[in-house]
Amino acid sequence: MKKGMLFILITLFFCCKSEKKEDGKLNVVTTTSMITDLVSNIGGDRIHLQGLMGSGVDPHLYKASEGDVSKLSNADLIFYNGLHLEGKLVEVFEKMQSQNITTIALAEHIDKSRLIGSDYFASNYDPHVWFDIEYFKEFAQQVAYTLIQNDPENEQYYSDNRSAYHKKLDVLHEKLKSKIET
Repeated sequence: MKKGMLFILITLFFCCKSEKKEDGKLNVVTTTSMITDLVSNIGGDRIHLQGLMGSGVDPHLYKASEGDVSKLSNADLIFYNGLHLEGKLVEVFEKMQSQNITTIALAEHIDKSRLIGSDYFASNYDPHVWFDIEYFKEFAQQVAYTLIQNDPENEQYYSDNRSAYHKKLDVLHEKLKSKIET
């Protein structure tokens, strides 16, 4: 019943899909507040950005509303964590991919041998990768690469913003190390 309702909602929104913005900016949708912050720092004012989840929302339990499906169906790019963090949204992301909307599971690009895995399930990894600043820097690299691939006229802007964000993360990393050492 729930899957049927989800299918009807998605079909309805695709049939009534509105036109993309005509100002040339990419329509980007993100899931968690961490990824929204990351994409905002790199995309800046050259993208239209909408985050689905505010701070304090549990992404493991989050279900897409009608409004979320509408935002996703009008996106040029969708960035999400992956590794089953947004488990209840996987079907929606698959539907978006079938409609030729680019969806990027950022954690899927990390070398799995570096992740914390499960002793019981070989393909299950701890999805909370933003706790490691080096992993989050890899997310930033992937976001910049994807934005550049889809908006090459702003390559320098995205590259510069990625570099600046990496520097912010490096400063944060040093502050955290200093606090831990004291």
